[in-house]
Amino acid sequence: MLHPRVRRVPLLEPPYDDERRAAHLRLMPQVEELPFEEARVARVFKRPVEFFDPQPTSRRELPDPHPWTTRFVQAVLEALVGRRPVAQLQEWTSAPVLSGIAQAAGGRRWARFAGTRPTIRSVRVSEPVDGVAEVSAVVQRGERCCAVAARLEGLDGRWRCTALQVG
Repeated sequence: MLHPRVRRVPLLEPPYDDERRAAHLRLMPQVEELPFEEARVARVFKRPVEFFDPQPTSRRELPDPHPWTTRFVQAVLEALVGRRPVAQLQEWTSAPVLSGIAQAAGGRRWARFAGTRPTIRSVRVSEPVDGVAEVSAVVQRGERCCAVAARLEGLDGRWRCTALQVG
């Protein structure tokens, strides 16, 4: 005949750090600001920003630039090969960049890739100044690869492309 045994129930949570008795644990002095949260260099503008101008936005108020950039570069390439209307890029670009994309989209250079979808191979993002991201991407179109370089600025709470070069 089997006799029931009483066993302790195992703990569901691990012990907290302050419950452990270890000599290697010690209190650290609290620092007001973490050392890697250094203040970024402020953007410098050619003229004072007027009230009705697009307002600069700090990096803390903007989304992560890497996924945003990947989607933006893909949208630009689709517009260049004719798979997307150029007007869809209006909210993401400045007026000179949008007109450059519209002129390039009508050219012969991109017409031969109309049947193939350009593929992004890699994207690199660096943030030299608060609210600015500089982007470089490698794109494959057909059997060839080309480079894309862009400058993104935080304006009115979102990223906006102010310079674009497609190789």
